[in-house]
Amino acid sequence: MDCTTGAPVDLLATAVSEARDGIVIADAQKPGFPLVYVNRGFEIMTGYTAAEALGKSYRFLQGGDTEHPDAGAIHAALAGEEGSVFTQRSYRKDGSMFWCETSISPVYGTNAALTHFIAIEKDVTARILLEQRLHCAEPLLGLSNRRHFDQRFSDALVFSRRAHSGMSVLKIELDFFNQFNERYGRQAGDECLCKVGDRIANSFVRMSDCVARCGDGEFAVVSLSFGAGSLRQHAQEVCELVRKLDIPHSGSPHGVITVSIGGVHIMPTRETTEEMIIGVANSKLQAVKRSGCNSVLVIG
Repeated sequence: MDCTTGAPVDLLATAVSEARDGIVIADAQKPGFPLVYVNRGFEIMTGYTAAEALGKSYRFLQGGDTEHPDAGAIHAALAGEEGSVFTQRSYRKDGSMFWCETSISPVYGTNAALTHFIAIEKDVTARILLEQRLHCAEPLLGLSNRRHFDQRFSDALVFSRRAHSGMSVLKIELDFFNQFNERYGRQAGDECLCKVGDRIANSFVRMSDCVARCGDGEFAVVSLSFGAGSLRQHAQEVCELVRKLDIPHSGSPHGVITVSIGGVHIMPTRETTEEMIIGVANSKLQAVKRSGCNSVLVIG
């Protein structure tokens, strides 16, 4: 029996092991603070087994992503043997990013010397994304505004270079939308944009996806979730979903609101710039528009 808590030691061990949040213990007396314990919650959250995580530095979930605003505060807290709470980007075994809120506390031995750090880790991605959406949404549709999209685009490019993985960009434009506004009025145009924007947003809901309105009747998507083939198929499905909204448009040869989509799936190199990728996606969109609209052209 633990005389401090009054709880049996085996009960405490079971509670820690089965806790929903990730719980890790790091050796504070060795360089890099290697992990000496991770619970089941950590394994589920990160995809790493205990055998894969033990012995690694407490920083291994950050991989090569070192540009954290809290990095200095974290280092200072550990060096000063202080507790700290911070939120930073972390990466699962499959490479997907999540936001991890970590509460670190020092553990001292019987001689009052620091022996370990214990950390409770929570996946707060849903909260962060909601906060980002509330602060970074354009007013009419609630989608990401251009500034937020540009930041997500930049983050995706950095990650793809670091992970040597592909990224995807789509440009989507409502066909004959100026004619729609002229024929049906601006209010009807806004209602149309809301319906189409909602359909597009609901088609890209993975954590790495970002959908933004980037002009009158224009949308952009950046994602780390697709290969070239699956991106092309998904874009075609988006076209069909918009057609199925069945929004009448007598000024269109198709009789209803449709969209044209151009895009690219690319494995970026150090020389690849955001402007290059957007330029390719725009060129494919324009090619679709010239060929009659209501279609998809994705390369990769």
